[in-house]
Amino acid sequence: MAKFNKILVPLDGSNNANRGLDRAIEIAKESNAEITGFYVFHLPLLAGIKYTQKMKDEAQEKAVKAIGPAMKKAQKAGASFKYKTGGGHTGSEIVKFAQKGKYDMIVIGARGVGGAKETFLGSTSNYVMHKTKIPVLVVK
Repeated sequence: MAKFNKILVPLDGSNNANRGLDRAIEIAKESNAEITGFYVFHLPLLAGIKYTQKMKDEAQEKAVKAIGPAMKKAQKAGASFKYKTGGGHTGSEIVKFAQKGKYDMIVIGARGVGGAKETFLGSTSNYVMHKTKIPVLVVK
């Protein structure tokens, strides 16, 4: 098996993301790699919308719900885990963060949400797979 040092796992609190985390934990334990859980805050797309304190609080609450259980699961399994957050378009933020952080691999949960490709992969996993040069493992 290839040697990995840094594995990026996008998290959103879904069962799909948790399946990705489970596989990343297996890989990390085999290669003594560090997992970084990455949560992307959804920011308003229209320039005229003000990002209110209530929106920030709700986004922070969602991040805690996604990251907290993931951290506990990784630590319980004996895997090294840290987390980071970003804001913007989920797929592009994952790609930028992975490249900037020089990750060896991205492990992402798949989900079917619409469209032909997205039925099998999910729009975010499909985007990440096609926009990064870093190896991507899509977990169904």
